[in-house]
Amino acid sequence: MGRHNGRARKAGERVGATLAAKNKKTAPKTQAEIGANFKHTTDAGLGRNMQSVLDRNDLDELMAMADLADRDFTAERGQCIVISTGVVDPLAEARREEERAEAEARNAHRLALPRRPAWTPDMSAEQLDLQNAQERTAFLSWRRALAHMEEEEKLVLTPFEKNLEVWRQLWRVLERSDIVVQVVDARDPLLYRSEDLENMARELHASKSSLLLLNKADLLPPHVRTAWADYFDKAGVEYAFWSAYAVIQEQQALRSEAAALGVEPAVLKKLQQIQAAEAAEVAAEDPRIRILDVDELLDLFEAKCCAAVAAAGEDDPRAGDKERKHMVGLVGYPNVGKSSTINALFGAKKTAVAPTPGKTKHFQTLHVSPDCVLCDCPGLVMPKYAKSRADMVAAGVVPIDRLTDIRQPVDVVAKRCGREQLGRVYGIKLPPAPKHLPPTSPPTAEQLLRAYAVLRGWTAGSGLPDETRAGRQILRDYTNGKLVYCLLPPGVQPIGWGRGGFGSARGASGTVGKGQVQAARVQVQQEGGADKGRPRAAARRMAGRLRRRRHGARQEGRPRARGRILSCRGSCRQAAHGNSRL
Repeated sequence: MGRHNGRARKAGERVGATLAAKNKKTAPKTQAEIGANFKHTTDAGLGRNMQSVLDRNDLDELMAMADLADRDFTAERGQCIVISTGVVDPLAEARREEERAEAEARNAHRLALPRRPAWTPDMSAEQLDLQNAQERTAFLSWRRALAHMEEEEKLVLTPFEKNLEVWRQLWRVLERSDIVVQVVDARDPLLYRSEDLENMARELHASKSSLLLLNKADLLPPHVRTAWADYFDKAGVEYAFWSAYAVIQEQQALRSEAAALGVEPAVLKKLQQIQAAEAAEVAAEDPRIRILDVDELLDLFEAKCCAAVAAAGEDDPRAGDKERKHMVGLVGYPNVGKSSTINALFGAKKTAVAPTPGKTKHFQTLHVSPDCVLCDCPGLVMPKYAKSRADMVAAGVVPIDRLTDIRQPVDVVAKRCGREQLGRVYGIKLPPAPKHLPPTSPPTAEQLLRAYAVLRGWTAGSGLPDETRAGRQILRDYTNGKLVYCLLPPGVQPIGWGRGGFGSARGASGTVGKGQVQAARVQVQQEGGADKGRPRAAARRMAGRLRRRRHGARQEGRPRARGRILSCRGSCRQAAHGNSRL
C-alpha cells in the first residue's frame, strides 16, 4: 500500500488513474464525434466557415454543390465518358486558340459577380431566414451559370472564390461604403481590376463612385506610369498611384533617423516635405503619375466621399447626419496590399499582414481620421478568363505553399523576367541557350530551379537539388518585387531593358541647409509641433548632423536617387547592378 496526498492507495496504481478512466468514458467513439472535436471555431454552424476556397477536386465540388442545393446525389456505375484520347494536333490547337479568343469576347458579359437578393434592415427573423435561403439559391444559380459557360463554350476560368460567406462580406462592405476603392497591383492592373464590381456599386446607389488604387507603384518607371495614366484617362477611370511598402519603410526610417539626430519625427518629416516640394518644382513631374503620400491619399478619400454624398442629393439620409463619418470600402484580390495600405495609413500595425493570400477573414472598420473610416474587405478572387493556373500562381493569387507542381509557375516567371535579370539578381550562371534559339532566350524552369538550388545548397532527401524549395523562393521574390516585371497598357510597345542606377520613387535626397531646417522648425511650431523655441545654433548643428549622416549612408552604398531610367525599390529591392525589365 502506498500513500498519495495523505490517502492510502493500492500498490502499483498510477497517479491520475481516476481521471484517465473518466476521460476514457467520455471520449468520442464514432468518426463523426471525433471529427466534431477538431473543427475550427468558424466551422460551428451551417455555412459559417470563413476560409477562402479557390480550388476543389471533383468530389469536393460535387458535395459542395449538393450542399448548396440541399440535394443528395447517387453515383452511377457502368457509364464511361472519354474525356481525352491523348492525341494532339497542332493545327487543331491553333484553331481552338482562335475560337477561345472569340468565345471570350462573346461571353464577356457573363462574368458578372453574384448579386445579393433585395432586403431591408427592418426584416423579421423569419424573413431573414428566408433571405438566407434566397442568397444560397442565387449563389448556386451563379455557380451553375459559370459551369455551363465553361462546358458549352470550352472556356477556362481562373480559380475564383467559391465560399458564399466571403461574398457576403463583400456585399456588406459595398452597402456600407460611400466610395469603393479597388486596390490593384500596379504591375498588371487589368488582371486585378473588376469592371463589374464598379457596376455593382452603382447599382446600389448611383452616386457611389469607384477609385482604382494602384499599389506597388514604386516598382514602375515613370514612363510606364505615364502610359497607364494615359490609358485610364482615355477610359474615364479614376485612379491614384500608391506604394504601401515605400510608405512603411519611410515611416520606419523617419523614426530611426529622428531618434539618431535627437529631434522629433514631426520636425524631420516637415523638412523632408519641403525638400520634396522643391525637388518636384525642379523636376516638373507629371502630377498624374505622382505617388501619393499618406496625407494626400486621405485627403483624396475624404474629397471623393464628400462628392459622393453631395451627389446623392438633400433627400439622402447621409446629408443631414452631421455626426456621420465617411466610409471608404477597400476591395481587391488577395495579396495586393489592402492590409499593408491600412497599416501605412495608420502608421502602425492595425491589420494582420502575411505573404499567404487571404490573411484577412472578416470585414473590419477602422477609424483612420476624425472624419474617415476604412472598411477592409477580405481578399476576393473574382472569375476571369485565363490561359493557365500558372499565371494565377505567378500573380500571387493562389497560395504558393499549397503548390504541388512548381515548374509551370516558375517557367512563367523565367519567361517574363529573362535570363539577364535572373543571373544578375541571384548571382547564378545559367546554362547557355540551345543553338537554335537566340542567346538571350529565357532559361527553362528546370535549369533555373537546379541552378538556384545548387547555389543555396538546398538538396532533397535523395541528394538531388530541392526544386520545390527553390521554386517557392523564386515565386516569393517575384511577388514581392525583387524580380521586376511590369506590363504596359494594351497597344503600347515594351521598352525592354533599362540600365543604370535605381532611384527612389519618394523623391530625391540632397544636402540640408540651415534655412530649410529653420523653415521646417518654424512651420512645425506654428502647427503646434514639439521643440518650440530651439535656438538657431541648434538648428545648424542638426543640419550638420543630418548632412554627415546622409554622406555616411552614401559611402556605405545605400540606395539613393540617381535620376536614371528606372525607379524601383530595394535592390530592386536589392540594387541588382541596375537591371530591370519591362
